[in-house]
Amino acid sequence: MTQFDVLRKDLLEEIKQMPVVDAHEHLPPESERLQRQLDFFSLFEHYSKYDLIAAGMPPATLRMLTERTGSSAERWEAFKPYLSAARTTGYIRAALLVVRELLGLPDLDDSTYMEVSERLQAVNRPGHYDDILRRRCSIKALIQCWRFGIEGAQFPDYFFHLAPSPQLVDLPQKAKVEQVAMQAGVDITNLDTYLAAMEKIIAKWADHPQVVGIKSAHAYHRSLDFQRVDKTEAAGLFDRLMNEGKLPPAAYRRLQDFLMYELVSRAAAVHLPVAFHTGLQAGNYCDVRHSDPLPLQTLISNFPQARFDLFHGGMPWVREIAILAKHFPGVYLNMAWMHIISPTQSRSALSEWLDLVPNTKIFAFGGDYSIVEKVFGHLLMARENVADVLAEKVTRGEYTHDEALLVARRLFYDNPKEFYRLPID
Repeated sequence: MTQFDVLRKDLLEEIKQMPVVDAHEHLPPESERLQRQLDFFSLFEHYSKYDLIAAGMPPATLRMLTERTGSSAERWEAFKPYLSAARTTGYIRAALLVVRELLGLPDLDDSTYMEVSERLQAVNRPGHYDDILRRRCSIKALIQCWRFGIEGAQFPDYFFHLAPSPQLVDLPQKAKVEQVAMQAGVDITNLDTYLAAMEKIIAKWADHPQVVGIKSAHAYHRSLDFQRVDKTEAAGLFDRLMNEGKLPPAAYRRLQDFLMYELVSRAAAVHLPVAFHTGLQAGNYCDVRHSDPLPLQTLISNFPQARFDLFHGGMPWVREIAILAKHFPGVYLNMAWMHIISPTQSRSALSEWLDLVPNTKIFAFGGDYSIVEKVFGHLLMARENVADVLAEKVTRGEYTHDEALLVARRLFYDNPKEFYRLPID
């Protein structure tokens, strides 16, 4: 074994013993998960299916697999050629790691697909989340970005939530204003009363023991170039919305820009960070140009006291986003989703980030999944990537072994814990 191999092995074993803060998830309540019938394709329903589509899977085949029509053998035969085409991608590799490392089978193939289905269904029982997340992954806290405030959605107390910014920033119709008024318990007649309602709701979020920030996913629908809009102009747009019931696209965006600045200002005042989706979007046929993180500089530069968690490393703009974190003290880099998008690009990005950005401003892991088993697979990939990068730096004489371990613990645990002010040991 080379010096690098020995170091990587030692570091990986140490990293596996470290606690983890999972900095981004979309998991449904366990009670919903337990109602599902699972089979081998359950491991490919989130993210992986987009690579299957990219490999040419027809909509009818995807529908057959997701709706479980036909026999298991028929579904497997329909699935096989697309699995073969895409099994080298990061998305599929995470699924196959689950098969090998969690289910204890050598691979997903003709001889095992039925057993994969049976083993997934067998463990689908109460306590499954705790078994995967707490026992197998050593996750001490998890940042959840789904279903906050939805009645009946119950989550464990180690799930902490990001409240949804579109609830306050996106006003496509007057009916949305009425929803905000109901939530805040106030009458809204003009922009000033709307901003008072916004402030009241954000204060409620800040007081909620499980809410630790606010999330924007606007990059799915528009660029991140939020511009300052004069309050007089915004008040006129708001009055027009109230009178006409909706705004045309250009006017809607101007009001949205204004409200995003107001939201960030109020979030900063109550010490809530704001997270932004940056980089490529989930799905196929997306407009990736919307997710370029650099236009966020306009917004970020107006709020030196605010804290920003930039999700997904802005992939493919991993170098550009690092410069934002280098220049602005309040900008942090979150590797959620990155390791399964491209393990290679993730290693390269992390190595460069550690050269460019203080190591206290990087979060190494967020599963970003709706399938709990895939969190396990993704974390395996993340640990291996971090071990690879740190072993290289130790081999090159840039870090000592102890410094590498300190950085690893910060990336996986200390940094997201301190950023989100999580009440955990």
